Amino acid sequence: MKYKKFRELSINVFDIQFKKIIVKKVLNYMPAGNDVIEILSYDNKHYFIKIERSKVSDFKAENNNIGKVKQLGYNKVPNIIEFIDKSPKILVLEKIKGERLNDIIDNNKDYYLTKLGKELATIHSINPNGFDLAKQRVINDIPYDGLYCKFDERSNKYIKYLNENNYEKNIDTFIHGDFHYANVLWNNKSITGVLDWEYSGIGHKEQDIAWALIARPNQTFMNSLEDIKIFLKGYKECGSYDSNKLKWCLINGYLHFYLMNNNENYKSLLINLMNEVIEKDF
Repeated sequence: MKYKKFRELSINVFDIQFKKIIVKKVLNYMPAGNDVIEILSYDNKHYFIKIERSKVSDFKAENNNIGKVKQLGYNKVPNIIEFIDKSPKILVLEKIKGERLNDIIDNNKDYYLTKLGKELATIHSINPNGFDLAKQRVINDIPYDGLYCKFDERSNKYIKYLNENNYEKNIDTFIHGDFHYANVLWNNKSITGVLDWEYSGIGHKEQDIAWALIARPNQTFMNSLEDIKIFLKGYKECGSYDSNKLKWCLINGYLHFYLMNNNENYKSLLINLMNEVIEKDF
C-alpha cells in the first residue's frame, strides 16, 4: 500500500551520510511513531529507512536483537544494511516481500489467525539467554487517573478487576514486544517477515500475547472471542500460557485502548470484549 507524505521528516534523507547505500528516490511514507520511509537506491534495491523520532524508540536494541535471533535460527527478520548510532539513530533495512493481514485475510481468517498464533509461540521459544530486558510501555501497567483522561463510569469496573486480580509478572521469556498484524508480512499464505523489534527482549509472555490480540480501530479481525480462541489454538501448537494472567493482560490492554480513543463504536466494541473475556476461560 502506498502512503502519502503526512508530515515533515525529522531529517532530510538525502542529507544522511550512508556508508552502504545511496538514496535515489523516496517511494513511500509509512505511518509510524518514528519516521519510516521506503526508498529506491542507485543499485535498484528497495530499502526501509527508520529515523528515530519517538521518545520511546530503541533502535540499538532492535539492531542487536535482530542479529541475535538470526544467530539462534529465527530468520523471518529483515536484513540490517546499516545502523547509524548517533542522534537521530537510523536503521536501514532490506525490504521483505509480503503483504499485511488486513489486505489478504478475506475468507481464510481461521487459517491466518492460527498461523499467526503459532508464529508468536515460535518467537517465545527463542532462548532468552543473552538478551536484555524488553523495554516496557505505559500500557503494560494498570491505567491511572490522569494518564489519558478521568475514568468514566464504565471503566471503573475494569480498574477494580485489575487491582483485585493483579499479580507478579514473570519476566522470563524472549518476547517480540510489538507483535500485531501490521508487523507481520505474508506471501503465498506463509509468514515471510516479522518487523519492528524495538521492544524485544526478556519479558512477560502473556503481555506479548495480549498485545497481539487487541483489536485496533477499524480492524476486521480479533474483534470477537471466536477470533481470539482461533489465534490461541495456533499458539498452543507450539507454546503454553497461563489463562488467568492472559485474561488480566487482555483486559488491561483493552482498557488502555478504551481510555485513549474517542470513537464510540470502537469503545463499545472494547467494552463488549472486556465483558466476554472476564467471563470466559481460554
